[in-house]
Amino acid sequence: MNRLTESELALNPRETGFTPLEMTALFGNGNPVILEIGSGKGRFLLETAMERPDVNVIGIEKSLHYHRVIRDRFLKRDLRNVRLINHDAFVVLQKMIPDASLAEVHIYFPDPWPRKRERKRRIIRPEVLTELKRVLVPGGMGIYVTDHEEYFESAAPLVEAAFARTERRIPGPDDPPRTNYEAKYRVEGRAIFEIRFWR
Repeated sequence: MNRLTESELALNPRETGFTPLEMTALFGNGNPVILEIGSGKGRFLLETAMERPDVNVIGIEKSLHYHRVIRDRFLKRDLRNVRLINHDAFVVLQKMIPDASLAEVHIYFPDPWPRKRERKRRIIRPEVLTELKRVLVPGGMGIYVTDHEEYFESAAPLVEAAFARTERRIPGPDDPPRTNYEAKYRVEGRAIFEIRFWR
């Protein structure tokens, strides 16, 4: 079997346009699809792709630098159940992710945009939550995690208003760190806040 090419692994909507993804054709199978918004250095994507070969994983990362880091890590490993997109997550959600096509959505430590005038840029906002509800399959789950208490306290009620079933929780010692940030913050003893939601 030929190795996965860079163009197969990393989708570029700037070149191809925002064509809605046909997940079965994209991955060559009908396995459940997991989306991570803001993949950073790719720890969650990599661990999920390796530990759960029966799922497909899409990572959206806006930073071109981090996108290239992740791309190179995955090209070396030739994991076939991963696709990467370097673009703004909201636009990708709106235009490329079909209705009821995702089993899970993961959002770990997004930029908190702490200044008041910047908060409209936060990923947890009503119009994004509307898209998340649309793209999740019935019973599909989402997770939002942050170390920024003010962001969490303003975001969690928005999540609870958008989804009928939610659960606020504090990750415990038995929860493995999902990102490099989380591993670092736990060592520092920093508080971490999490909310899960289901369609």
